[in-house]
Amino acid sequence: MQPVDPQRLHALDAVRGFALLLGVAFHAALSFMPGWPPGLWAMADSSPSALLGDAAFVSHVFRMTLFFFIAGFFARLLQHRLGNAAFCRNRLLRIAVPLVAGWVLLYPLVSMVWIAGITKAFGGNLPPMPEAPKVFGAFPLMHLWFLYQLLQFYAIALLLGAVAARVDPQGRLRGAMDRLLSAALRVPVVVLLLLAVPVASVLMALPTWYYWSGIPTPDQSLVPQLAPLLAYGVAFAFGWLVQRSHTALVSLARHWLPNLLVGAIAATWMLLSLRVSPMAPPGPANPLDLVDGTTLTKSGFALMHGLAAWGLTLGIAGAALRFLAGHSPLRRYIADASYWVYLAHLPLVAALQVWVGQWPLHWSFKYPFVLLLSLALLFASYHWLVRPTLIGQLLNGRRIGRTDPTPTPPSSPSPAPPPGTGRGGSEPVAALRGITKTFGGITALDNVYLEVGSGELLALLGPNGAGKSTAIALWLGLVEADGGEVALLGGVPQEAVRRQGLGAMMQDVELPKELTPRELVGLASSYYVDPLPLDETLRRAGIATFADRHYGKLSGGQKRLTQFAVAICGQPRVLFLDEPSVGLDVQAREALWSSIRHLLEAGSSIVLTTHYLEEAEALADRVAVIAKGHLVASGSVDDMRALVARRRISCESRLGVAEVGAWPGVQDARRERDRLHLTASDAESVVRRLLAEDPSLSRLEVREAGLNEAFNALTREAA
Repeated sequence: MQPVDPQRLHALDAVRGFALLLGVAFHAALSFMPGWPPGLWAMADSSPSALLGDAAFVSHVFRMTLFFFIAGFFARLLQHRLGNAAFCRNRLLRIAVPLVAGWVLLYPLVSMVWIAGITKAFGGNLPPMPEAPKVFGAFPLMHLWFLYQLLQFYAIALLLGAVAARVDPQGRLRGAMDRLLSAALRVPVVVLLLLAVPVASVLMALPTWYYWSGIPTPDQSLVPQLAPLLAYGVAFAFGWLVQRSHTALVSLARHWLPNLLVGAIAATWMLLSLRVSPMAPPGPANPLDLVDGTTLTKSGFALMHGLAAWGLTLGIAGAALRFLAGHSPLRRYIADASYWVYLAHLPLVAALQVWVGQWPLHWSFKYPFVLLLSLALLFASYHWLVRPTLIGQLLNGRRIGRTDPTPTPPSSPSPAPPPGTGRGGSEPVAALRGITKTFGGITALDNVYLEVGSGELLALLGPNGAGKSTAIALWLGLVEADGGEVALLGGVPQEAVRRQGLGAMMQDVELPKELTPRELVGLASSYYVDPLPLDETLRRAGIATFADRHYGKLSGGQKRLTQFAVAICGQPRVLFLDEPSVGLDVQAREALWSSIRHLLEAGSSIVLTTHYLEEAEALADRVAVIAKGHLVASGSVDDMRALVARRRISCESRLGVAEVGAWPGVQDARRERDRLHLTASDAESVVRRLLAEDPSLSRLEVREAGLNEAFNALTREAA
């Protein structure tokens, strides 16, 4: 599997673009449909094609199922990342506004083209047009119906989410659904049947169903239509659930070929059946519709439609995950452009069909001419009129200059920036500047300034609840600051191109128990542009000896090392390690420290949180101490020691801890067996008093306080 940008999910982005562009090809073929009467489409071409008819039928079977599956996946990803309120604002801008504005601009153009085409088809005279039936909610949505359908699905998803949160606050039901999905995806036939049967049931329930039309297109009414709502709703919901699962994409990539074969076989069966009974559903007098000895039942055709739609959908998506996961500037550009191309294509495609409709040429010349010229004009309009403008920002979430390259993941370090605070005098790779963040009235961070230099390890220390996790969450782009600036690799964390250089090992992590460390690291590696070789990652993390055991059967320490391997497999430029050595024995901890030092030597920058202060003392270039949301101190380990000017005194004495702890200059006092341990700001005076108070005192030791004492003193003073 090729590497992929984890934020863009290039494979699925490419599939979404493919589904939209396939819609352009589908509409470009409709004027060449054999047997279609004039007026059914803008133009009935003088050179019809059975081959184009078959291709259009097969594409119509699966393309919208594929689109809504991908839409459900990305919808859940966006909702999880933004939260409900920001998700609604985003969808209103990216979906509702294009729906309304697109209809206002395109409907008059489409109407003009249709009138011109029908007039041309009838010899220059517009025939009498039948009066449209007056039906409640009737409205010509045209090809923009998919946007209206998406808005319905978003509303339903948020409503069901709110209900689920109320009736299942512990998430047990959702967890059971995730486990069921993971189990079903291991057996392709099972998941295909689970998805095909609801679609077949919807189609069988239609009182009148023309086989060629597939799932009815809800393009003539604002009233939600039950058949597409349920059939495409299954696709949207499945995409939503797949995004929730840790292993679903791996299963889809693994089983792409059997899924694709089932879909192809079912589509072939339908094509052969249509040769016998091209357009007619079974009649009421003959429910089995026996034609020329072939049994063409409504239920059988409906089931085959479901299998074809889902087999091709999962096969194409899985093949993309398997072969197209790597970043490609061309695919990225096409994926970005596809939304505009599909929105704007219909009047242009139809106008070209009307233009060439009566040319005395074979369809094999006219169809490519219509399709390629349409795409050329649409892509040109995207590049010059959309991409660098407000329209491009609205459709794609960002505005890109005409001469700017498509954003690409960094495969190598950027050129040296201006001097700053890094090891080599470089600009910080990560920074919090004047950050304030509150949660429900509680201040987690208050005007905090932190910087991480290139190639250095910053140890972030502080008691529980100090604000360390909030600082990391801001750098990871998981939360947004109320005030101040968050910088990461020269930009903001929300930009995918910045987050591509990250690795993270968080404290509370659960990986799929069914997978082995080798599979987990292989999956994570596939998300990066330039990952470490798999065996090298396993060796560096010290997990090669148990790499083929199931994750769920590993010890706690082995799981932590596996999580470390997942974090470093992409050769991250910035690595966040949250309590990485918890649960490790001494030998494993030393091996982990060796790996961390190797990463630093290779140029990675690391943010480390730990309660093992000797770990920070052994590894850190700089230490930052946070307490109650404030940055208490920042500097080297030696700076921290010097800042508090403490000395560690140890001796055997009969004096009591409470008595000595009350002396001036004593910051901390404790007893371990027969030895008294003191931390003092004025060691000389304390030692003189010890000797004076206890003439029997023995085994006296005085040394410079370590980071542990400095940390305790700093946080105590902040409190």
